[in-house]
Amino acid sequence: MKHTHKLRAFVFDIDGTLAMMDKDTSTYAALPGAVDAVRTLQSRGFPVVAYTNGTFFPPEYYVPKLADSGFKFTENEILTPATVAARKLTALNHKRVMLIGAEGTRLPLQQIGIEVIDAQIGAPKVDAVLLAWTKDFNAANLEAAAQAIWAGAPLYATSLAPYFAGAKGKMLGVSGALAAALNNATGAKATVFGKPSVDGLNIIAAQLGIAAHEMAVIGDDPKLEIMMARRGGAFAVGVTSGVANHAAFEAMPQSERAQVILPDLTGFLAQSWLN
Repeated sequence: MKHTHKLRAFVFDIDGTLAMMDKDTSTYAALPGAVDAVRTLQSRGFPVVAYTNGTFFPPEYYVPKLADSGFKFTENEILTPATVAARKLTALNHKRVMLIGAEGTRLPLQQIGIEVIDAQIGAPKVDAVLLAWTKDFNAANLEAAAQAIWAGAPLYATSLAPYFAGAKGKMLGVSGALAAALNNATGAKATVFGKPSVDGLNIIAAQLGIAAHEMAVIGDDPKLEIMMARRGGAFAVGVTSGVANHAAFEAMPQSERAQVILPDLTGFLAQSWLN
C-alpha cells in the first residue's frame, strides 16, 4: 500500500525491529537489514528516531549500546517512555512522584525537576505513582504504592505490554505486571505513557516540526507501535522479526492494522511505497 502523503521522517522501534538485546549482558545485536536501512535513510537526510517501549536505560545510555551494534543515533534521536512520562507528569503538575522503576526512568524524571520518591512504607505523600521496568522490586514496594493510590495518587505506567522481544525469546514486561498487581489491590487502572499512547508520537512530531501523517512508524508489535501509528495518523509498517508473526498483524482490526508487513528490514529502501 502506498502512503498518500510524502514521508519525511521515520520512527523505528528498537527491540525486535532494529536489534535484539541480550538481557544477561545488556548488549544489542542488529537484526537483518536494520543498520543499512537506518544509515541509508540518515545519509539521504531523513530524520530517523529510535523510539523504544523499554525503560532499561535513559536515552543517553542507549547511544553507545546501539553504536556497538552499528547504529549511529544521538541522544536527541532516541525516545523512551520515561522521557514521555517526565514531560507528561510535569505538564500535569505532578512534582513529587513515587517510582517503582530503575535508573532508566529515575534519571529522566530527575533531569526535568521531578522529586522522585522511593516506594517504601512510610514514604511522604506523593502526587502520583509511576511504574517502570526494574530488576528489583518486592512486596514492600507494592504495599507502599498501594497505600499511595488509596490516599488518592493516580497510577501511571511507562508500558503495559505483557512482554517484548529479546535475544533469548520473550522478556517479561515488568511495569505491566506491577500494574496488574496494583489494579487487583486497588482497582486503579494505570494510564500508560508509552506505546500505544500517541503521546510519544506527538512529541516526535513537535520536535521535528513534521506532522504525524508525514512519518512512518516501523515496529514488531501490532498492539504497540502499529496501534500507536494508526491512532496518530502515521504510516504503519510491521516487521515479523520480533514478537509477532504475519497472522498476528493481520488479526488486528482494519483500522489498527499495519499497512505494510515485512519479514525484517532487509531491502527496506527498495519498498515501492517509499517512492
